[in-house]
Amino acid sequence: MSSVKTLSSGNFDLNSNHEESPRPSFKFWGGSILGLAALAMFMSGPGQSYSVAIFIDPMLKSLDLSNSFFAGWFISDASRASGTLDRTIYSAAYTLATLVGGFCLPFMGRGLDKYGARVMLPLVAVLLGISCYSMSLVTSFVGLCLGFTAIRCLGQGTLTLISTWMVSEWFARRRGIATGLISVGGTLSVLFFPQLNRFVIERFDWQTGWLVCGGIVVLSLVVPSLFLVRNRPEDIGLYPDGAPGPVAAEEARVNQEIKKPEPQLLLPDEESFELGEAIRSPEFWKVTMVISVSAMLGTGLIFHQLSMLEERNISALWAVNLIGFQAIMATVASLVAGYMCDKNMIRAALITSMVALTVSVLVLLIMPVAWFAIIYSGCLGFQGGTLRSAGTVVWPNYFGRLHQGSVRGMALSIQIYAAALGTLPLAFSKDFFGTYQYGLIFFLVLPLFAGIWVSTLKRPARNTVEA
Repeated sequence: MSSVKTLSSGNFDLNSNHEESPRPSFKFWGGSILGLAALAMFMSGPGQSYSVAIFIDPMLKSLDLSNSFFAGWFISDASRASGTLDRTIYSAAYTLATLVGGFCLPFMGRGLDKYGARVMLPLVAVLLGISCYSMSLVTSFVGLCLGFTAIRCLGQGTLTLISTWMVSEWFARRRGIATGLISVGGTLSVLFFPQLNRFVIERFDWQTGWLVCGGIVVLSLVVPSLFLVRNRPEDIGLYPDGAPGPVAAEEARVNQEIKKPEPQLLLPDEESFELGEAIRSPEFWKVTMVISVSAMLGTGLIFHQLSMLEERNISALWAVNLIGFQAIMATVASLVAGYMCDKNMIRAALITSMVALTVSVLVLLIMPVAWFAIIYSGCLGFQGGTLRSAGTVVWPNYFGRLHQGSVRGMALSIQIYAAALGTLPLAFSKDFFGTYQYGLIFFLVLPLFAGIWVSTLKRPARNTVEA
């Protein structure tokens, strides 16, 4: 007589035959998580610099920032009358907002560890949609700062964090390739949002552009995330990578309905660092230095790319198209870097990213002819894609999964602080010296230093004290 599995007060019959229990068949969820992570990466677009860059000139013409109340605190009457510092004031608002938004990310990371992506993803999507609507209502410097704070924290910061968190939870041995695959979402975002913004602004206005961005985020993310997101494979009886877990399918379903399990690491060789342990490790700061330099330079270069290339007689249309080329190169690089990471070549990938960033700045600095912009764009895209994979995989691989939201949230917060500074050197260089050259010279030194330091990266070891 075959044993039958029954439920009594939420418990399984201990005499049931485990071998006759239905085996887990949840490989669907791994593919769904990968697709939703890519979609979340795509929908971070409204908070990213490549999207905001298209709004700069239309908003500068409309807002008259030089005559704002707060601008009068730090610019002269002559500069205010001429309006020559509008770009710097706009960049300052972006910088201030990014700094404040970055301060919030460690708290977002803790919330992600506690509640998971199943709660956080739809919530953040709704909030980002509201923030885009608020950007369409901006009329002053203060409103601009508040709007930028929201879209940077929720879009550029939290949605990116959620996307990589989901992949890191669901994949282990194939984590690098999976991270490379979600970069397709980032690529499509770079290709889509600048062109969409340009189209809507030209035919309507920049206010409508922000409304369209917010509507797309809410409609695309909220419903799929409510139905398809599962926080961890262990929650439904699986190991990472889709391998069958130790819990039968029916048991996993019932446990999930009756009691939300505490997250457990089922991989025998996996060790997780708490945030305090991670930040005491020099390896944390080596990786953080690399991603921060990349964020700072990448934000500054993309934010001012249209203007910098126009200075080199390259049209705005070509400048936007080059952003798309960067995205394509980034996708190729992220897949290559993902493969490298799966082969334990994370350090080599991080060094490669800094070399590519150095070359891109150098090419832009000396650009003898216009077609060199293709080399600049390709190197910048390759750098971003390489770091996107290596800079994501390194955290769960080196510091574990259990507290990765907190650890990555802190690193991402520092990264955003660095990104906040990226717009100002180039803006100051342009406004006060009439050229971007001096800002680019400053940018050239940073990736060289970061690349040398990260070349000493090794897997961190927990300090243990013998009793």
